[in-house]
Order: sequence, then structure tokens, then C-alpha cells
Amino acid sequence: MNFWIQGKREALRRVLREVDVITINEGEARQLAGEPNLVKAARAVAAMGPRTVVVKRGEYGALMLTLDGFFVVPAYPLESVYDPTGAGDTFAGGFMGYLAAQESLDVSTVRRAVAHGSVMASFTVEDFSLDRLARLTLPEIAERYAAFRDLMRLPG
Repeated sequence: MNFWIQGKREALRRVLREVDVITINEGEARQLAGEPNLVKAARAVAAMGPRTVVVKRGEYGALMLTLDGFFVVPAYPLESVYDPTGAGDTFAGGFMGYLAAQESLDVSTVRRAVAHGSVMASFTVEDFSLDRLARLTLPEIAERYAAFRDLMRLPG
């Protein structure tokens, strides 16, 4: 992305006018928008065309901006992080994979997709490279997603 932001900015802006959803990391969002404030940067990226902007924030989770406003999820809390390499890509894969399996793409579905991205990224960092993902099971994903939902539940 840095190559496109720095060297092919106008081509990137043309593409962004055609994009519905962009998944970008925090540094890329700030660089693309020319804005250090992340909230303003997300709004600036959305003004370039995407209706949904998902900003990956590493150990701090993710921020999503849609026409309905902002949505934020934390990273799943872990006591031990073995290797963070690939967590952002796993987040994006979990996010897109969840969306691909759904019949509706309403805001609630997209919010759940962001949470799934965070859950999937949490597995990646538990081991080296793809090792943890290679032995991951669907019940483990479901269990961690349920725990993640409970983690974010606010009292009435």
C-alpha cells in the first residue's frame, strides 16, 4: 500500500472511488489521508469513495467507519504473543471470509465481521507463521468468538 500511496496516488484515488470496503492499517490510513488523527483520517479515506473503512490497529484492535458511524473492537486479550507477523492479513481474511459466508451485508453483519477478524488475528499471534492456523478448528473459533462477545458486553 505504501508504494501506491507514495508513488501512484492518483491511480489509487481512482480505484478508491470504485471500492465499497477498504481494509487498511493505521499508518496507511494516516499516510493516505495526510492526517495524524485517526478519526479524521478514516473520514478522509471514506470521502475518497469507500462506504466502509476498516482500520486495523494491531494490538489495539480495529476501527470501522460506515455511513452509520464508528464501531470499534479491541484486540482479543492474550497473555502471550509469540509472533505478530501476519496478524493484520489474518484479520482481513477473517473479516472477508465472514462476509463471504453471509447472505446480508447490513451494518450488524459487517460489525460481526470486524469482530471475527479480531478473533482470527488472535490465533495467528499465538505461534510462528501459520502454525497455529494450520491446527485451528471451527469449535475453537466459535468458542473464542463467544468469549470475545462476552468480553465486550456492557451492562444495561
